[in-house]
Amino acid sequence: MITSNKHYSEPSVFTPENLLREARRQKNIDDCKVPDVCALDPDGDLVEYLIRTGQATLNECWACYHTRLYTVKQRGVEFAILGCAVGSSFAVLVAEQLFASGCKTLISVTSAGIINPTKNNSKFVLIEQATRDEGTSYHYLPANETSNVNADLSNRLMAYYRAAGLQIETGNSWTTDAPYRETRTAINEAKKLNVVCVEMEAAALYAFAKAKDKDVICFAHLTNTMAQTEGDFEKGEEMGSLDTLELIHHTINAVVKNQAYHWNKIYATKQPNEVSWTQEIPKTSLDFIHSFGLPKTAKIIDVGGGESKLVDCLLDEGYENITVLDISKNALDKAKKRLGDKAQKVNWIVSDVTEFKPTTNYDVWHDRATFHFLTTSEQVSKYLGIARNHVNGYMTIGTFSTDGPEKCSGLEIRQYSEEKLTAELSNGFDKIRCITEDHTTPFNTTQNFLFCSFKRHLN
Repeated sequence: MITSNKHYSEPSVFTPENLLREARRQKNIDDCKVPDVCALDPDGDLVEYLIRTGQATLNECWACYHTRLYTVKQRGVEFAILGCAVGSSFAVLVAEQLFASGCKTLISVTSAGIINPTKNNSKFVLIEQATRDEGTSYHYLPANETSNVNADLSNRLMAYYRAAGLQIETGNSWTTDAPYRETRTAINEAKKLNVVCVEMEAAALYAFAKAKDKDVICFAHLTNTMAQTEGDFEKGEEMGSLDTLELIHHTINAVVKNQAYHWNKIYATKQPNEVSWTQEIPKTSLDFIHSFGLPKTAKIIDVGGGESKLVDCLLDEGYENITVLDISKNALDKAKKRLGDKAQKVNWIVSDVTEFKPTTNYDVWHDRATFHFLTTSEQVSKYLGIARNHVNGYMTIGTFSTDGPEKCSGLEIRQYSEEKLTAELSNGFDKIRCITEDHTTPFNTTQNFLFCSFKRHLN
């Protein structure tokens, strides 16, 4: 039954959501979320180190019956970690429950036995593909499919590691669920397949990720040669905990803080009726732009325009010089496809707004719901510096108000009052007017926005 009688499109009867519902009821645990980033530590050494040194606290949102989840807050980020989830079936059981509990990205770092040496003798290998010599993966993927990391995710990780000067290599692993049956014949076969290492979780975790469209990253910590010689399994200082912790922090920086990856994934997997910011007609934005009384030749930029229909409306009204900027290429591609031939009349720019290098100045700078994602003073300073240098006329900014959400799309945001937003723009811009309005999402929930317009003044 391992590879037969599987119905991959058929839903499960027993779901992690239902299990957690009952666990929360029995344990009297609130229905709250675990951190966006979670880590599996199959060896358990890192968890033990973090607890012993007072760097981890028990996560009170975790309702699983048979494990403990710990929260770690370091270097301005928060993640959760769970130890001793050894083996494919246990690791995937926990992974299912973590994602059902609010996890967005799962990182696994496991000890592995060396099969073929790495090119540069790296301690850590980002597992790209895992040979499926275990049972769990076949419940998620047919036998003829590969179990591998998301290619875009892998490329982004490795680009970051190279830029940071980290000695991390990519390679394939062999996932077994019977480590004491790693025979010489099996090892020789793995060598022929150019497998770097043998471990116990990656094939199943990647199969789960592929089937359920989740972000899972598996690393092998090359620590042993399967105890074939004495002195094996030496992992380094604090049983390898310091090196593993450093790898986790770099991975968080590479992926979770990578805004382009986050938004490209959103627009690749969600339809307009599945995201909160969708507006069929952006009336408030249009009203502010109309209030400036500018000719149809005015240069207008829609910052963070994404898939917004503001560009459609402006084109229909005859505006001739429109630029749409967004960090997500996927979002702009969707907008272009929707517009068809009209898309040729628009200047499309894929860029993080804080890294934007305009080649012209604008009469109108419009931003609905980008500014509030800038959560550091450095980001705000960069944004406003670009605006001061390249806005000749007016700005319209829409942000979440102090009565609005505290998060959007799983990301932290900054709420603004009229006074706070005016103060931020006081160097270079004079306030014209501000309003607040309730935006009704496609899910029939309400988000309160603050919209303000400003006129550029020259010192």
